[in-house]
Amino acid sequence: MEDSIFFRRESKRSFLDKPVPEDVLARIWERVRWSPSCNNNQPWRFVVVTDPAQHKRFMECVSRGNQWADRAPILVAICARQKDDYTRDDDPVMYYQFGCGLAVMSLLLASVQEGLLGHPMAGYDAAKLHDALDIPSEFHVICIIALGYPGSIELLSERDRPKDEAPRTRKPMAEILCRDRFSFAT
Repeated sequence: MEDSIFFRRESKRSFLDKPVPEDVLARIWERVRWSPSCNNNQPWRFVVVTDPAQHKRFMECVSRGNQWADRAPILVAICARQKDDYTRDDDPVMYYQFGCGLAVMSLLLASVQEGLLGHPMAGYDAAKLHDALDIPSEFHVICIIALGYPGSIELLSERDRPKDEAPRTRKPMAEILCRDRFSFAT
């Protein structure tokens, strides 16, 4: 079970400065394209940045804590707009955001399958990113992802190394799962 793609997926920060072949990317994007979504709306839009000038503009929108992503050869902005959402009159859930989450997980797992590392980030300036990537205002930037081949820990700054050296942890099952009725401590 430990060799499962689910357990091999990690959010490490070290990337090799090595381009990803187009055939590898094509296989990843085809898998992502088949992600599930509510009412099959497929609300996600992926802005994939590989051009060096655009990469630089993208990185100017990324928070200081995520500057390690500069080594990744590919940066991705996942966008969606509420207008493409599935809605129910009795439910205020933003299904387009959930759909994007499903597509992001597909991207992360497809990347692992191809020997790549994908690291989603929330630290960015959305307004700047809209300008840098010409994203229309009605689209929300849901998250950004650094994508590429994993690098060694030595490529990271002294500040970022401890994060990647720390053991992976998860909450105990009792904190995330109950049966038949909500029985979690609140």
